Amino acid sequence: MKLLLHAGPMKTGSTAFQDLLFCNQELLAERGIHFRWLNRHYLSHLAEVLEEEQRHRPAVLVVSHECLCRSNADDLRSLLSQVSGTCHAFLVARPLRELYPSLYLQNLKGHVMRTTSYEDFLTEQKARDRTPELAAKGQVFNFAHLQSLLEKAGCTVSWVRFSKDNLLSDLVRRLSQLAEVPLLWEELDPPSPPTGLNPRRSLVPELVDVACQLNKHSRNGAVSDVARQELLVALLNTSDLVREMRLGPDPLRAVHDRELDALDDEINGAFWRQFSDK
Repeated sequence: MKLLLHAGPMKTGSTAFQDLLFCNQELLAERGIHFRWLNRHYLSHLAEVLEEEQRHRPAVLVVSHECLCRSNADDLRSLLSQVSGTCHAFLVARPLRELYPSLYLQNLKGHVMRTTSYEDFLTEQKARDRTPELAAKGQVFNFAHLQSLLEKAGCTVSWVRFSKDNLLSDLVRRLSQLAEVPLLWEELDPPSPPTGLNPRRSLVPELVDVACQLNKHSRNGAVSDVARQELLVALLNTSDLVREMRLGPDPLRAVHDRELDALDDEINGAFWRQFSDK
């Protein structure tokens, strides 16, 4: 059995790719590919999936979770040692100027319920990415570090460059190459448009202050979980309208792009240059 791990990191189109594979499971199965989407307890769920799929023995097993790249290398290696076959992890690389604001806005609407400013978030995230070995919690976008963790776990690793317009077709192409199975983007059914609190929907920076206040009231119990979810859906609907009407640049990116480009070069410069050489 060939095991393919779609391993993240967060905010690189993972949910869109997972939705695509999920709604095309029958076609994938016809080509000998089984797809499993891990829940938030991804390592314990992975253990269950591997035990189950070893009995079915598909030619190719694709397992996806955007936080797999943040797994403890020893724990992941222990699980993967059960697989009598090859293991390859593929990830998506995205510039920090896009990753940081996207993760911050996700933290506002997700279970993190962030209440602090983007500037505070930047301070925390920069520290994680400069010293990822010390980051016990949270996301890391130091790509060499993520690759090293997965290699220590026993995986070969490859990357796909993030592209807003072509990401899904690029990921399908990489999946086809790794699985050694003919698979064309054009023959797959597209996932349904996201609604409600689907992770593919995001807030706009113009609503950051409102979201922070909502999270403060949710944390102190003044707003119930149900009410918070309803209000978040309203904010996401408003965000869609704001994007349609916005004339200028994204407010978060307009101020910090140059700063984050410099940080990206500091942390991931060698990685990006290697990418460009291929």
